[in-house]
Amino acid sequence: MKITFLLVLLFPFFAMTQTSNITLGDSTIQLVKAFNAPASKVLFFNMHEDEQTSIEVSKAFGQGHAINFVYLHHQLTRRVFYNVGKREFSIDPNRIYTKKGRRKTIAPWRPFAFKANNEAAKLANTILSLIKPFKTIVTMHNNTDVEYTIKSYLPEGEEAKNTADIHVSDKWDADDFVYTTSVDFFHHLKAADVNVILQDNVKFVNDGSLSVFCGINGIDYLNIEAQKGHFDAQLKLTEIVYHMLMAH
Repeated sequence: MKITFLLVLLFPFFAMTQTSNITLGDSTIQLVKAFNAPASKVLFFNMHEDEQTSIEVSKAFGQGHAINFVYLHHQLTRRVFYNVGKREFSIDPNRIYTKKGRRKTIAPWRPFAFKANNEAAKLANTILSLIKPFKTIVTMHNNTDVEYTIKSYLPEGEEAKNTADIHVSDKWDADDFVYTTSVDFFHHLKAADVNVILQDNVKFVNDGSLSVFCGINGIDYLNIEAQKGHFDAQLKLTEIVYHMLMAH
């Protein structure tokens, strides 16, 4: 069955939109970029449609602030499904930005999914072309209680290999934090007593995520992460990050 995916324009009052079409297997993808701040070099980006709190926060924040925003719409799911020939594949759209990451995320991988890999690479390149004009990428994500928190980046945590530095605040829930590739942003957020992790841009685990791509290529990247349902906390973190970026 042919499926259509859409990067949805969330804010109807945005000044300018542009749409481009690409194919992913037998599916057609439309990439719609929406600008309310065409002079800004900051892009807000939602990749996982099942993380609804982050989408709601982005909508609410965009009502009062001029931002550039892109949202990946694919049937309220985390993974994107597509067909190549008679085989169905799926990918995590945040694990396709390096060759190693694509090999890990494409399911099923065996028998050798050469054509499925090429399709995923094409999607990755299109998204990377979309973000290329921007200096800073701010992704919006949600997690579930306890399973993935800032504590995951402590020395005993499963994400410890990705950690160059970390600040854990007593004032914030462990599920609500910011992840960044920038030393300057890390120190600013640490001074603000926000839960924050600095990615190790040398010894990171190559999972194909956008943060890894940005770390490799020297692009300033932030992920505003919050537990699903923590609307107020994620909105507050977004405000803190936004004002930090406006000051730089």
